[in-house]
Formats: sequence, structure tokens, C-alpha cells
Amino acid sequence: MKINQLKSIVLALSLSLVFTACDNNTTTTEPAKETEQSAEAENTNEADSTTTDENDVEDVEKDSEEDEENAKEDEKESQSDSSLKDGTYEASANGYDRELNLEVTIADGKISDIELLENHESDAVINRAFPIIKERIIEANSPDVDSVSAATYSTTAIKQATLAALEEAGLEKGSIKVSNSTGYEEDRELTEAEDKTTDILVIGAGPAGLSSAIQAKQDGAENVTVIEKMDILSGNGKFDMNFFDMANSEAMKANNNEVTKEEYKEKFAEKSWDSEERIDAMTEGAFEVDSWLRDQGIELDYNFGEEGSMNHMAKEDEYAGDYLQTKLEETANELGVEILPGTKATDLLIEEGKAMGAVVEDKENTYKINATSTVIATGGFANNPELLAEYIPGAEEIPTSNQIGATGDFVEIAKNHNIKLADMEKPSVFPKILDPRRDLTGAFDSNFIFVNENGERFIDETSGGVEYGQEMMKNRPVYYIFDETARDAFYRLTSQVEKGYIDEYDSVDALAEAIGCESETLNETIDAYNKAVKGEADDPFREEAAEAEINKDGKLYCVKVTPALHMTKGGIVANEKAQVLDNEDNVIEGLYAAGEVTDTSGAYSSAVIFGRISGKSAAENINK
Repeated sequence: MKINQLKSIVLALSLSLVFTACDNNTTTTEPAKETEQSAEAENTNEADSTTTDENDVEDVEKDSEEDEENAKEDEKESQSDSSLKDGTYEASANGYDRELNLEVTIADGKISDIELLENHESDAVINRAFPIIKERIIEANSPDVDSVSAATYSTTAIKQATLAALEEAGLEKGSIKVSNSTGYEEDRELTEAEDKTTDILVIGAGPAGLSSAIQAKQDGAENVTVIEKMDILSGNGKFDMNFFDMANSEAMKANNNEVTKEEYKEKFAEKSWDSEERIDAMTEGAFEVDSWLRDQGIELDYNFGEEGSMNHMAKEDEYAGDYLQTKLEETANELGVEILPGTKATDLLIEEGKAMGAVVEDKENTYKINATSTVIATGGFANNPELLAEYIPGAEEIPTSNQIGATGDFVEIAKNHNIKLADMEKPSVFPKILDPRRDLTGAFDSNFIFVNENGERFIDETSGGVEYGQEMMKNRPVYYIFDETARDAFYRLTSQVEKGYIDEYDSVDALAEAIGCESETLNETIDAYNKAVKGEADDPFREEAAEAEINKDGKLYCVKVTPALHMTKGGIVANEKAQVLDNEDNVIEGLYAAGEVTDTSGAYSSAVIFGRISGKSAAENINK
């Protein structure tokens, strides 16, 4: 068959398909869906291609794809004839925590706006994810779209609530179903796309990655590309209340709170297994980072704690994490950093001991990003049970406070490229997070107890580590109890009580009823704790009794908690310049690492400090 004759046949079939689709859409009661149309087009292509040679098939498929796209556009335009009734509709669904409410506006039979109303989602997540899911739904004119990765619960709830609103507007019930799929299923088919080239490739957009990209830009790097495998940025850093281990800050100066470099280094070295050179680099960075952050408009103005404390929040009533990370994202965009969310690195490009970029994939494509300098800032592996069982046996039994992307993707990649790993067995276990929200909870003091479902204490509440975590898990549900003095002493608790995450009770009897234990048992438990505080008896679980009693005559507060694997501390070995080392301790040219992906005793401030160092080193490598 001649190619122009074949084109005519396909065009006729395609036009027939368009008219059929448009006719069908004049009476439809649901937003645009493309599955049936796509299937028909595929069948048409398959039938025609049986009589053509290979070159003819390519031309026919190209024409058919264009016709199919035209049909899709016609189908979308026909939505103005939809039987969805114009107006605004309120609906709700169960979100990450409790009910999520929204308002959907229908205009000309299509979704024109979605407004988020009362909800209890994490601000750090919903503020980043809602604009993305809103855009997807409006563009598709349907809630049958991919959920936002790293915000699956929240964005799936938004899709479900939107569907409920559409059904109220006239959509036939059951005609659309939404799932929690993000579109990144492992069995999806990927197309090999054209490779990209950049000066600096940063893998991971958490505190370390964003700081690295910003510093590299500030040091003159023209092309800086950041990839982030999740759909939203800023990793675990956006959840943190406290930016600690930062010295010489304006907030500390206002507090007449001075720490010298010698004091800082000594304090940091006590808990550190980093090299002497890295400790020196951390110390210097800690004294510079507040000034650097303020240059970005990031003002951590609340220094709290005892004399010599280096704890910082944005304000007395505002967490550091979300504020700081939001500003870093804004700065990176203002500087022209190319940011590619939903893009995961699957391998490094290393030739003759020199890093050359990475192999990456998104929802649809796989390709290479060639780079002169590559920075690894992908976080730890607290959300990978298999790696935890291998390196920290028992830790896989403990929940994590980490976001879903902390899966240690670069552990295996590092092994495959002779990259040195160290201290993989070292975790950080946080004593208590809200169950099931996973927010960190509690104060720095010891004025609290844990009880089991019988109202009895069972553990030293001030201990930690994997064994502590395992014991807590054995006794679930675990109830965290404290009084008004503890509530008022720490913003985290005050805030969580105000948000309704933690319940309030007028008496021990009311609290016991809520737990489901005997009131007499709970009273005896609190009395025994208080006697130890007063020195009238030994504390049955703690080596040293708490300093303050629990006041039974005032209001009491209680919430279910669980321990959390908060960080994995081992990882890729990097030197004081953030250069990655191989197993023979040789520097791998052009490869850098910062943050939780590295072997480090540091945490949030360390991620920013070594993020900056990695960006500086990466920029210097370009100018060699």
C-alpha cells in the first residue's frame, strides 16, 4: 500500500473517531477521560500497520498520534457542554490527619478553581503539594490524576474530596475512581530521552542540596541543575523545629549568649566521630552560617535554652525548618537554579576515577545528565527496612519520622562504584513522636511519664537507642502524660495542644477513662513518680529521678506516642572539602557529598554547612 493512501485511511478513521468522541461528549456527565479513545486509536494503528513496511509504520504512527492529540483537544473543548452544574461545592475526605475540607468551583461545566478550607495536614507538606495537585486536577478537568509524591495521603484526600464535589455537581457516581498512585510505579515503561548537560548536578533538594546549589551559583557557576526524586522539595529539613549547633548568631548576640570557637569545637568533638579536619570545617561553618542565611533573607531570631545554647527557631512561635527551607527554595529559584522535581538518579557516571554526572529517570523518561561536578545530597535510609535490617538490626522494627523519600538509594550505587561507606550501624532514635501523625513531640525536660494501656510505667523515659525503641514498640499503645507546667515550658507542646493533636483532661480519673485503665492504677503510678521527685523513694525506672512533679490537681495532657528512627548517621565518606573518597581513600574527582547521605555526626546545621562547602568545591572544580 502506498504511504499517501494509508495516510488517507488513517485520517478518515481518526476523523470518524473525533466525531464519535464529540457526539459522546455532548451527553456525558463526567470530566474528560482518555482511556477509551486511546484504546481505539491503538487498535486502528495496529490494523493498518500489518500491510506496511517499517518506514511506512513510523510515518503512519506520527500522523495518527497527531490526529489523536487533535481528538483529545476536541474532547477537552467539548466539556463546555458538560452536564456538571456551575457553582461552588464544598466537600471533604479523610486526610493525613482527620478531615480535609475544600471548595470546588465549576464554571462552564468545568473545574475552574479549588480552594483548600479547614484541614489538619502538615503545613510544610500541604503548602508545597496543594498548588501541584490543584494544577493537575484543573488541567485534566478530573480528579483522576497522579497524587503528589511525598504528600500522598494529603493529595489523595484532595482528589477524593474533589470527586465528592463533582458528584454533587451532577457527575454520575462511580464513573470515576481515584487511587493513591503517584505515577512512579516500578513497572512503568520508560522512554530513552535526549541527554542533558550542565556544569553542576546536585542530586537531592533538601537542606544540603539547596544550600549546595545556592552557594555554587553565588560562586559563579552558570549552569546548576538540582534533581529531586519527590514531587516536593526540602526533604526532612522542612519539618524541624530547631536549627541547632549554630554559633555567633544575631539572636545569640541579642541574648548576650556567647560561645567561642574553642568552646564550640570542644562541645561538638565530644559527640563526633568526624575527622579533625571535618570538625574544624564544621566549626568555621557554624560561625558563618547565620550571616549567610541572613544574606538570603533567612532570619532565625529566636535563640532559646540555657546559657551557651545554640538552639534557634525563626521566632518564638515559628519553627525554623519550614521557614528556612521555604526561603532556600525561593533563593534557588531567584538565582536561576534549574530544579527538576520528580526526577531520580539511578546511577552515577564515573569514568577512570572521575565523576561525569548521573543516569536519571522521571515518570516517562530515562536519560543522562552530564556534569563537570556532581553533588550527592540524597539523605539517609531510615525509610528502607531492608537496609536497616542489614546495617542496624532491630531498627527496622521502629517507625521513622523521616519523609518517604529517605530510602538510601545511593548505598547500593556507592558500593557499585567503589565509594567508601562508614559507620552504617549508627542511628539516631528520637524518643517520642505523635502516633500516628509522626511529628516529633515532647520537651527537653524530664517532667513526664510513659504508661502502657494498663496505666503503668515500664521504661526509663529519658533513655534512647534501638533497644529503647524496641521496648517501646513491645508496649504499644504508649501514652505520654504531662502537666500544665510542661505544656507551657516548650513551644512544641503548646502548639500541639492548641492544634488538637494532644488531648486535655481535668483529672486523673478522666484521663484513666480515656486510656481505658483503672483510675486507681494511674493514680498510684503518678504518685510513685512524684515520691521519687521529692526524694521519698527511688524512681522504679530512672537512675536519676525527674526534677519536677506532675501536678495532679491541674489539667493533664496525654497523647499516644511511639519512638522514631530519626536519622541514619552512616554513609558516604567525604573529607572536609565535601570531596567523596573511594575505598582506598582517594578523592573521586568531581564528586561531592553533603547531608545525611554522608558519614557524619552532624545534623540539620551540618547539612547546610557542608552543603555550602560542597557547592563551593563543585564550583572551584569547574574553574580548574
